[in-house]
Amino acid sequence: MNNLFMIQKLLSLFFFFLISPANADFNIESIIIGDRQPILQPINEYNPNINSYPDPFNADEILFTIDKNNYLDYADKLLTPGQIEMFEMYSDTFKMNVYPSRRSCAVPREVTQLTNQNAKLIDEGEGVLGVVGSIPFPNPTEALHHVWNHILRYRGVNIYGSSPFYIVNPDTSITYGAGEAIAINYWNPFVKNEKGLQGMLMSKVTHPPRLADASLLVIESLNALKTPRRAWVYNPGTRRVRRAPDIAYDYKPSSNQGITTTDQFDGFNGAKDRYNWSLIGTQKRLMPYNAYKLHETEIDKLLTPHHINQEFLRYELVNVNVVQADLKEDMRHILPHRIMYFDQDSHNMLVEETFDEEKEIMAYREFPIMNYYDQPMCLSVHSATYDFASRRYQLSSVRSIDVPKIQWRLEEPHDETKFTPEGLKRFAR
Repeated sequence: MNNLFMIQKLLSLFFFFLISPANADFNIESIIIGDRQPILQPINEYNPNINSYPDPFNADEILFTIDKNNYLDYADKLLTPGQIEMFEMYSDTFKMNVYPSRRSCAVPREVTQLTNQNAKLIDEGEGVLGVVGSIPFPNPTEALHHVWNHILRYRGVNIYGSSPFYIVNPDTSITYGAGEAIAINYWNPFVKNEKGLQGMLMSKVTHPPRLADASLLVIESLNALKTPRRAWVYNPGTRRVRRAPDIAYDYKPSSNQGITTTDQFDGFNGAKDRYNWSLIGTQKRLMPYNAYKLHETEIDKLLTPHHINQEFLRYELVNVNVVQADLKEDMRHILPHRIMYFDQDSHNMLVEETFDEEKEIMAYREFPIMNYYDQPMCLSVHSATYDFASRRYQLSSVRSIDVPKIQWRLEEPHDETKFTPEGLKRFAR
């Protein structure tokens, strides 16, 4: 460990012993958000042959816990509206364990070497021109800068993986599903991209096998206005591939059971033209972060009623860039108002909240991130969506110690000619 890291750790321990975790008058000004300490290579305990990411911060103690007894003391300065709603709706079980802030996120050095100035927004923000593989807006000044930074953050190159998804009902019953996907990300520094594409994705539901939209092909461009998304679905019942122009915006795949929309996958994706976007500003908020403990826990221990088991979540004080999306008067979307919280360091969306036309909260979403330090890159361990009307929650894109490891940079690249309607039919089978 370097000296700066040791100083931060000693200061954090000092405040831990100085202030009781149960004390509702915890001085939030004493929580330190120090300098970045990106982890650029695997730690000594890491074993590349298994799907495990040992926690670099496992010695950290809980600074304090927020629960039903004291959440109002933190509501104005630390909590988001969605978190407050979670405390009020699930007061007996929801809590937040707050740990020292560890700014561990990193990207490959090649990404930072390409990053020197802002890209350019074109076509009303629907397109972006910049150095491929860079962080497109290292000096963001507009709402859509943060949205594009999230969309084009480094997420590997040639990808293969599978992951389960779960819907947990109020009666404690669980709907289980599983999927498999291959993808090519073109916005990265390791391949030459002259295609004007973000990437290509083929995914299929492997359980249950007879979902109507079980398999999907998406080709996403860097300009949704000039070259809209192209998508196809394969129906296992008819064994036919059809064009699917509706796989966008607020379309709800059957596997999601109405909880999330297509443009909520990976936080936010796709065209942005149905909303007016505004930048609220940079705030300090408690966010799910450095979620190594979550990744290292078996899934069956996480799936508790109403929300995941909060014992395994780590919250840290994080600088977030807050963006608001409000539906345009002449547009339609089932999510009229959205607030998104983007990590200032990694550009990941960490939280999203959705509101109805009366601006009553509809859902709270969390994306607990960690540094996959063998890459390195920061991505979420899962996407958790808490629907307040139905009191169900959905856990998707689950990455865990008991799930096969995702391959982010395959040694042998995918054959690009597979990403066609005929290729989708072969992939689906």
